[in-house]
Amino acid sequence: MGVHTRGVIQLNKVLFGPAGYPSEARGNVKHVFQILTETGMTALEYAAVHGLKTKEDKARIIGELAKKSGISMSMHAAYYISLASKTLRTRESSKDRLVKALRFAPLMNVKRIVFHPGYLGGLSKEEAHVVIRDALRSVWETAGDQSGGAVLAPEIAGKLSAYGSIDQIIRLCQDVDGCIPTIDWAHLYARSQGEINDKENYLKVLTRFENDLGKLFVNNMHFHISGITFTEKGEVAHRPLGQDWGPDILPLVEIVRECGYKPTFISESTNPLQGALYAKFLFEELEIGSK
Repeated sequence: MGVHTRGVIQLNKVLFGPAGYPSEARGNVKHVFQILTETGMTALEYAAVHGLKTKEDKARIIGELAKKSGISMSMHAAYYISLASKTLRTRESSKDRLVKALRFAPLMNVKRIVFHPGYLGGLSKEEAHVVIRDALRSVWETAGDQSGGAVLAPEIAGKLSAYGSIDQIIRLCQDVDGCIPTIDWAHLYARSQGEINDKENYLKVLTRFENDLGKLFVNNMHFHISGITFTEKGEVAHRPLGQDWGPDILPLVEIVRECGYKPTFISESTNPLQGALYAKFLFEELEIGSK
């Protein structure tokens, strides 16, 4: 897809970064990028989860700082996007939020707009797919050519009642131009009731995405990582990485290194910067151990 030709692909290395600004920065945007640089981070997912409220001049400052710091930028759009809502007004406002995110992307040097498509809105799975697919096609037709190479990145959902299974995300990316998948491994761990937690099951998931989406997936791997708690209905809460909560990401990091994949790892753990540092540590330890 031509949309991936303007800086989206960074095949030379695996990237690591937090979701949202490090708490130590206290909202000071210059301090944000200073902390990321000092800690060896190479990515940041800008948190617009309560709506994209940044003004254009501030967005440009963020974009310039990201370029100067060598930080690869993505954005997490609003949590309350619901493209298959029972309410037409909610559907339209959800589309508007994604359009705005695409238009702001070039200002912020953002290359991926991560979002949850939402719940089924009382529709069947097939009906919801059609509504969500058509909504995203409309979003892309409206603002895709204004995105500066940014793409829409629908995410695996943590709750079983939400739209966002492996099948649904793959199909969405097949049916809509400008879409690549975001694999949230904690959400998959919760959806699978703890099953996707070892090398064999990680490989099954990656193989499925690669077989169905090919280079579109392999060249644009975007992963979310975190510890998580769950019930039979799916996710409950995010937790720290590398402690008492699953999933174990070491087998995933091993696969990434062994297969030569170049994903972006975004930590959504309760301390996102600490989680990103943990993932980076695991990867670097494997690199050292192989020499």
